[in-house]
Amino acid sequence: MSAPTVPRPTRAGAPPAPAPEPPVSADDAAKARNSITKVDNVLTMVTKALLALGGGALIFTCVNVTRFGMSHDIPWYIAWMLDPLASLALITVLYVDGVLAEHGGDYKPGGWPFLLRWTAGLSTWVMNCWTSLYPDAHFHFVPKTPDAGGILLHSVAPALLILLAEAATGYRKYATRRRGELAAIIGRFESAKAAERETAEKRAREVAEREAADKREAAEREAQREREAEEREAARQEREENARLENERRAAEIEAADHARRAEIEADRERLRIKERAAQIEAAQRKTDAEIEAQQERARWELEQADRDRDAKRRAEITTAEAQADALRKEAEAKAEAERIKAEAEARALEEAEKIKRQRALERAAAKTRGVSESGGVRASISSGRSSENGLALSAVPALTASENTVRVPREVREQQRDEAERYIAKCSLSGVAPDLERLANQYGKGETWVGDRARAAKRRLAEEDGFEESVIADALDVFEDSTDAGAA
Repeated sequence: MSAPTVPRPTRAGAPPAPAPEPPVSADDAAKARNSITKVDNVLTMVTKALLALGGGALIFTCVNVTRFGMSHDIPWYIAWMLDPLASLALITVLYVDGVLAEHGGDYKPGGWPFLLRWTAGLSTWVMNCWTSLYPDAHFHFVPKTPDAGGILLHSVAPALLILLAEAATGYRKYATRRRGELAAIIGRFESAKAAERETAEKRAREVAEREAADKREAAEREAQREREAEEREAARQEREENARLENERRAAEIEAADHARRAEIEADRERLRIKERAAQIEAAQRKTDAEIEAQQERARWELEQADRDRDAKRRAEITTAEAQADALRKEAEAKAEAERIKAEAEARALEEAEKIKRQRALERAAAKTRGVSESGGVRASISSGRSSENGLALSAVPALTASENTVRVPREVREQQRDEAERYIAKCSLSGVAPDLERLANQYGKGETWVGDRARAAKRRLAEEDGFEESVIADALDVFEDSTDAGAA
């Protein structure tokens, strides 16, 4: 029995050699191509499912959000646009994040895509679930009486859309990684086939090269013999030519030496003339440079003097302008302060006068109310002419019957109903009593949302609409006078 083989120790810090990749057969490459096709089909199915679910969720939530906007006095032809804007933004950011993740790399959504995704999703969800979160039409940070079924119903479509988009991102990342692995398998197979073809071509080239080398060697030997004969003939002719050229060279040298001697003498004379001309040109150049430098110095001094004069004049003008601007600013600030003090005094005087006027009107109304109550007078109520629990009376437009509910209420009637309900709530608010909202809803055949909207509109009109508070007080005084007359009769 042989001793176990002990692995040789590797050097510290040296990475282990990578294991050789197993060979890839044609069957493996075909399976990899089929797997890539299936992965692409799955990605296409996920994209189609995401778009279909996004379209369905858009239609479902668009109806709910449109009804929510119409319940807050927004026309239907404007209210329907709100949910498609939020839903399309959500679908766009989810789809883009998924596609970018599918292409691999180190893409990670930043802060703005995260903020856009959650803002669009939460706004769509909140608008869908608003009536279920706050059925009493009163906002609380933590809903007090939420409708759990309504919340679940309106949360299914947005939740499925967001979760499918997030899951699609994971699917795309896995599919991209798997597709790369399969492409690597196909690449190894094609590389192996290319290596085999290259090996066969290399062997064929080697055989052809050996045959060509043999033919080339035979031709070279024959050419060598011919070159040697030609070289011997050329050497003989070259010796003869060299002798002739040597004779001609000696004659040319004698003639060239004589010509060079004459040319040297002429060149010396030309150099002397050039030196004299260069000295004259240099003297003229120095004189011209001195004149130019003097002119430049004079022009520079004149420019500097002009700059100093302009700076002094500009500083004087700036100092004068700053003094004038400071004086005008102080005068304007003093005048504005005087106007502000005067306006505040006038506003306080007007506010005190209005408070005294409203207080006196409410005192007269309360006194008449007590007089009518003591005399047993009957006030007109909202519903059937009986006295209301809070002591305030209204004349209301009658609610529609069951048969009339099938016909659309004219716009003028709806506006008159809203105005009378808001005036009734304003009277209660000015008198310090709580309005009977349940009876008000029953009278007009409306829901709690409509009554809550009328309460908020009454508060807004009391705070913002000019003359509304005086009109409500005048109506109350007229009702008290009519009730007093009726009690006396």
